[in-house]
Amino acid sequence: MRISVFVIYSLILSCLFSCNTNNVVKNEQLPDSTLIAIRDGFDTRVAAYFEEQKDIPLSMWKSSGWNEPQRHSYPLIEYATVNLMFHQNIDSANTALVEYADYFINDPEKILHRDHFHWHSEMALRLIEFFGTNGIKTAGLIKPETENKLFEAVWLYAKRRQEDQVGANTKAEADHEISNTWYIYESENHHSQSFTTLWHFSKLIKDRPGFQDRKYDDGRTARQHFESWNEYLKIYFAERAKKGIYVEIMSRDYNHKSVKGMFNVYDFTTDPELKRKAEYYINLYFTYWGQEQIDGIAGGAKSRLYQDINQGTSEYGYLFFGIGEKPHFQSVLLSAMTTTYRPPLVVVDIVCDRKGRGVYEVKQHPLGLAKDGEYGPPVYHMRTDYGGILRYSYCTPDFVIGTCMYEARPREDWTLISSQNRSHGVIFAGHENAAILPQCEKTASNRAYNSQWSVQQKGTLICQKLETNQRAGRSVVWFSGEGLGNPIKEGNWIFTESEGAYAAVCVVDGGFTWEEEPGRTKGKWLVCEKEYSPVILEVDQKSNYKSFEEFRSKVKGNQLSFENNILKYKGIYDDEFTFYTDYSKSPEINGETVNYAPEKAYDSPFLKAEWNNGVVKIQKEERQLVLNFNE
Repeated sequence: MRISVFVIYSLILSCLFSCNTNNVVKNEQLPDSTLIAIRDGFDTRVAAYFEEQKDIPLSMWKSSGWNEPQRHSYPLIEYATVNLMFHQNIDSANTALVEYADYFINDPEKILHRDHFHWHSEMALRLIEFFGTNGIKTAGLIKPETENKLFEAVWLYAKRRQEDQVGANTKAEADHEISNTWYIYESENHHSQSFTTLWHFSKLIKDRPGFQDRKYDDGRTARQHFESWNEYLKIYFAERAKKGIYVEIMSRDYNHKSVKGMFNVYDFTTDPELKRKAEYYINLYFTYWGQEQIDGIAGGAKSRLYQDINQGTSEYGYLFFGIGEKPHFQSVLLSAMTTTYRPPLVVVDIVCDRKGRGVYEVKQHPLGLAKDGEYGPPVYHMRTDYGGILRYSYCTPDFVIGTCMYEARPREDWTLISSQNRSHGVIFAGHENAAILPQCEKTASNRAYNSQWSVQQKGTLICQKLETNQRAGRSVVWFSGEGLGNPIKEGNWIFTESEGAYAAVCVVDGGFTWEEEPGRTKGKWLVCEKEYSPVILEVDQKSNYKSFEEFRSKVKGNQLSFENNILKYKGIYDDEFTFYTDYSKSPEINGETVNYAPEKAYDSPFLKAEWNNGVVKIQKEERQLVLNFNE
């Protein structure tokens, strides 16, 4: 398969029909023809990717990954995928897959570590589905002896018994009867990568001679495991719809890792109910992400971000919607690049029509609290009766500001995959790095836990460092040097502006200093003189003011008092806040204590579902979709 001039021309057209909709008027729908062009542009974008890799020999393939097994495995999988897709260099593609399998067969201990195998195993199994003995694309391109090698490697990973695992305790057995899928192994993304590999492998070998009669270490066969995993997945999808989808909240990289194996479930299950729920889950993910992103950059509160000052655009956003930067060709994207899944038009509309989405609030009720004290690795037991988090975002075409609100709890109350590297603040349209982000420095291994608590209504956010933190350093505020004007100090406030918004920051107690960012990302850090001082962030659209001076005057005129550890503040949206800096009470908004157990799992104009209900509604204007995870 070669890419013709017509395809390159089509790529240009697909760029024209990507999510560049700056002229869309609020409350007007994009026409079907535009949405279909965006959606169908996926094929052209992917074809161009593969064409770029077509003639690269294995010796020149770029190695990636952060450990030796990944650096060894990724190029072999990528090279084999490209050449099998083009029906070329079949012998060398098979040799690469044999080398991939032998690496783990000859050193079985490597396969057990959480960072070594399930990062690419889903693509090895996908290649068997495409090109193996019973391949649905071109059967037989993967030779029987190569296929057996791959199965023998995955067998070492899949046959394990859970109770025998020590150290890195990756998922080994379906346990939905006791956990309802909420015992999470190693981390949320590790957990998903592991069980999707285990499901897929058991599907492929349950009827295969030489494997179908083998006994796993727990004494069961592949067919028995497959039946368990099938049930596990159905419950898993429904539970995520009921309880806020992710614990690793809006973590672009880790959410992608959680989703990549789900494309295999969607593409290769023969169970209609499971296929439908897999599709619903992916639709839910893209809507959850899409309603809070600006040009592929996710806004709102997040967790497990190792750095948020240059978080990058979503790779899936580029592939499925044509927005953001073109990502590098990499193994972890291959399942998405070769899936038959396509988003429904209502989801494309929500993702791509930033102007038409207008101004709105997003509220969500995700899980984060630990059950029975099991807050740390290797197995996180999630508390499921009460999430303890109100995730809130205020979205406009010019900015998205958001936070996770929760009580000032001891850090042991939270699973570490929830409390690690939480991020909040505002991102702006106009530049992918434009942001103001209050946070605490990460003092060890680029990790901090339970760093801050907060309160927010519309574009007003107040936050403070928690005394119950772990590894949290100085209280700081990031000001991007790209997409924002130079900060201006007037009284206790620091002002700046973006292309379409004004912003202000106030360090309530004590002064501050500035420090330049030493890395490649342009910007600087406001460093609070007193680490437990509350910080106020105000953001509003320029269109609501005659001038920058009017905005600054309004902010400086806001009522603010700070006495006896109580901050009282009336923001620019006329909301009144009471914030208890001694952590004695939860914050209040307009006299009402924040409710950390909202009745809805998802609540926005575009995504709605009652908590623990399982019926999700996706809607934009006349377009709507109901996802019933209970059927």
